[in-house]
Amino acid sequence: MSIAAGVQAEPGDAPLSRAWLLLGLAYVLFHLAAGSLFPLSEIYTRTIHLGLSLILLFLPALHRAAAARPARSLLDWGITIAGVAAAGHVFLNEQRLSEALFIEASGLEMAYAVLLLAIVLEGARRTTGAILPILALLLIGYTLLGKHIPGWWGHPGIEFSHFVEHLYLGTEAFWGRITGLSAGLIAVFIIFGHYLLATGAADSFMRLSLVAAGRSLGGAAKVATLSSAFFGMINGAAVANVATTGNFTIPAMKRLGYRPAFAGAVEAVASSGGQLTPPIMGTAAFVMAELLELPYATIAAAAIVPAILFYVTIWFAVDVEARREGLKPFAREDVPRLAEALRWRDATALSVTVGVLLYGMFSGITLTLAAAYAIGTNILLYLVIGRSEPEPLAGKLRNLLFATADAARSVATLVPLLVCAQVILSLIGLTGIGIKLSELILSTGTNQGLFMASLLAMLVSIVLGMGMPTTAAYLLAAAVCAPAMTALGAPALTAHFFIFYGALLSALTPPVCTAVYTAAVITGTHWWPIALVSMKLGIMKFVLPFFFVYRPAVLLDGTILEIATATVIGCVAAFLFAVGTGGFYRHALGWPLRLLAVGAALGGAADIAALDLAAIAALAVILLSDRMAARAMPAEPDRP
Repeated sequence: MSIAAGVQAEPGDAPLSRAWLLLGLAYVLFHLAAGSLFPLSEIYTRTIHLGLSLILLFLPALHRAAAARPARSLLDWGITIAGVAAAGHVFLNEQRLSEALFIEASGLEMAYAVLLLAIVLEGARRTTGAILPILALLLIGYTLLGKHIPGWWGHPGIEFSHFVEHLYLGTEAFWGRITGLSAGLIAVFIIFGHYLLATGAADSFMRLSLVAAGRSLGGAAKVATLSSAFFGMINGAAVANVATTGNFTIPAMKRLGYRPAFAGAVEAVASSGGQLTPPIMGTAAFVMAELLELPYATIAAAAIVPAILFYVTIWFAVDVEARREGLKPFAREDVPRLAEALRWRDATALSVTVGVLLYGMFSGITLTLAAAYAIGTNILLYLVIGRSEPEPLAGKLRNLLFATADAARSVATLVPLLVCAQVILSLIGLTGIGIKLSELILSTGTNQGLFMASLLAMLVSIVLGMGMPTTAAYLLAAAVCAPAMTALGAPALTAHFFIFYGALLSALTPPVCTAVYTAAVITGTHWWPIALVSMKLGIMKFVLPFFFVYRPAVLLDGTILEIATATVIGCVAAFLFAVGTGGFYRHALGWPLRLLAVGAALGGAADIAALDLAAIAALAVILLSDRMAARAMPAEPDRP
């Protein structure tokens, strides 16, 4: 079954498709060139990036619904023209803005700044919901009116002219680092992911997952876990991951007798791990590398053990459910042979492309250039050797063009979110409210210790993540919480990974849990039961951040022995969580054993030798009790 599907033109929609293809092609080519091969100045790159993105988002001629909504169409034409004009003005004044020590905004520039701010907020509202724009508006109000707030929470005040110059004429807000990151690294890697999927990677991942786990106990759920992990390596978006792999795995699980809530939860939890799975993680990982000024390879390496522990937990939880409910594996005829799964054309294209990417990432060239080389390799191999299924050259070119348009849409949809987040971050710094919030967390931590400060940081990350995408939630939580955690002794990488994982929990945590919502649509059931099961299956995701704080070896910060010990104890904790929350291994576990398992698993995060021994002892007790229960069961009579 093919799960890689590009954007397909609908009948009677040829002009629209041509417009999308042409503009999408120009958009993608610009990002590949400016981000890697022919770099431009920061202002040029970021203004073109935002201007083209606004055209893709708002231009009515590109949207089929425009004809049915003339008033909205007229508004969108105005938004598009105003947004392009505002970005274009900065583009045309690049030399003046780059060379001047002090810039005073003209009346026209003040108008452009206000217009562009409103357009960015509207773009973020349309693509990610109202929470982030509302937060931005509240912070804008605080920036302009904070001088009227008495006491510690007030500030001296920001004049409107200075506010406009900060937003529009400098490189702190609209044209800041996060905007630059989206114009370069993030855009290029999103484009890479779309091309890789369009040329058959998704099918290869699914076939390999079927071979590895299809015939095992709970095979369909384990296939969902593996395929989501593979797919997440190149996608990094939980919702897209659920929508792609879930359309195959969820119906398969339901057909084999899995409870709908469990089927949806397995897919939601497994897909949410894509953002933390190297080598290509979610957008937030690229942002983390930028904020910490570390090579992306360092971030990806640090994520290896946590990703393994996360998926090991899901694997154990699925195995427990399968044993308790007697869940069936895939039928033998539904599982391909290894030779069929590793068809040479598909395997060659995928392995060589990923090999080029990894070689480039660790060879010293820029990440964007490594991704550009990988994209070129992928396209060349696809055109020369193709996929295992016969496909004419015209069909290949059509597929690549649709992948290009789809990639352009994905990048453009993300841009307002990142620019809006950059504006918020800049105002947090401009007003000093970030320092005040950090001091508040720091004072709590000083009295109660790093654990309480970490708990508050997780709470902030989860709450922010409930109303906005992971990247925005991570950015804002990091601005407030990371300085407090580092002041209390946590290394910067540990603090940022902790907050990153907290923001990731939003995909599973009610009331706003996008991965769960998507799984519920495919499952055809209410989202609430799926959310409850998801939190149980993904419990390690709630505990892993505390491993980062107290067992930094999990992030490869330690000796080989410390890293190995942390990994082993993490796997033990994963097993204990699975049997403790599931209440079953090979036989039902009573509440005393369940409580022992969960308590020992929680203690595994502490990096205390006695608690490590307690976790291992709890594992031994559960295995021994299971063996004793098996011996106590009466033997089945011989069948004639």
